[in-house]
This record gives sequence, C-alpha cells and structure tokens, in this order.
Amino acid sequence: MIFMGTQWIPHNKTEEWSKIFVKVTENPLPSCIRKWQTFSSADGESGIKGYNLIFTEKGKGDEAIVEITKLLVPFWEIEGFRWKLEPLLGVSDSLKVLGKSE
Repeated sequence: MIFMGTQWIPHNKTEEWSKIFVKVTENPLPSCIRKWQTFSSADGESGIKGYNLIFTEKGKGDEAIVEITKLLVPFWEIEGFRWKLEPLLGVSDSLKVLGKSE
C-alpha cells in the first residue's frame, strides 16, 4: 500500500519543524514502512506544503497507519501544523476498479 501524506507548516514555524524532523528521523523507519520520501514547495500565504510518499510492506497498511501517526505526534505541538493522510491506488489497481484488468 502507498500513502500520500500532505502537511502544511506556517512560514514562521519552519525552524521548530526542522528541529522536530531531525529528532524524529534519527531512528530507522518501522519495518512495516519500506520507503518514505518527502518533498516540499511554497504554498503562498499558507506556508510550506510538504508531500510525503510512504510505501508500506504488502499487507501491513493498518500497522503502517499506526506507526505513521506515532511519528507525527511531535509535530502536533506546532501551532498551525496540519496533516492529511490518503491511501493511493496504482494504475494497475485503478484498472481493476474500472473492471479493465483481472
């Protein structure tokens, strides 16, 4: 399963965010998470917008949601921090939904 986490950080909270990020990423990822890539861009007056692609081990999606949430708890202390987590479908799974594939 693949998740996309979107986060928003106010411009004046980036220093606070970076300190927490360094601390959270000191430890290896939980075994249910294969890979976690983070990208960011300016989001106008909303601050910095981050995109997180989180790849989980097959059959470990539920466990990964719990672990992802644990990793995010420290960021909740930042006033104005927002987070949204969405499951993603790959093209082959999307075709299955449309009845175009076995």
